[in-house]
Amino acid sequence: MSKRTVNWVLVSYLTIIWGAVIFRIDYFPLTWVPMYSSYYPDDTITARVGDSERMAKGLLVTHRNGETSYISRKDLNIPKPNFRRLYYQRMFGSGPPKHRQGNRNLSPLNRWIRGLEDGEANFSADWEWRMFWSLNKSLGYEPQDPRFIVQAEALYQNRIYRKSDLMKQDVSRYRMETMEARIRWKDEWITRWNDGTL
Repeated sequence: MSKRTVNWVLVSYLTIIWGAVIFRIDYFPLTWVPMYSSYYPDDTITARVGDSERMAKGLLVTHRNGETSYISRKDLNIPKPNFRRLYYQRMFGSGPPKHRQGNRNLSPLNRWIRGLEDGEANFSADWEWRMFWSLNKSLGYEPQDPRFIVQAEALYQNRIYRKSDLMKQDVSRYRMETMEARIRWKDEWITRWNDGTL
């Protein structure tokens, strides 16, 4: 390969890559997209309080027959980090960072490129539906089964510190915040279930 060809390939590659970065083309196959990191100033820092017992128990679920039970990561046969994401994020309607950050601060040009209206999200997903799909499909439950999961609950606590206290190395002053999520099955989802539509 000649030097001229190598230079042409490199210039073309870098032009395409930087074009994807500048225009935030998220599904571009050749880039790792660093524009998702963002900083939003705040006066507080939130730290989740770990509860290994609660995490080992898992999600409190209610079945169609009225019984309640816990669904753990072992029941779903998934690794701990994946179960933590289900418990702390998807149950609370929060998607992966790509979904959250990809919806923030899009310029008018980016909105136009994607064909988005004002206020329309770039990424959207119905996390409640996906949770019921994942839980029930993993356990082999169908909507007509008495063990079909119709409600799921998750609970955790945060400690909220003021940055001014932390700057003084005072971690004794904080306030507790309890986060609770309860999602319920909707019978209109049966059509989606039968179609297998996520």
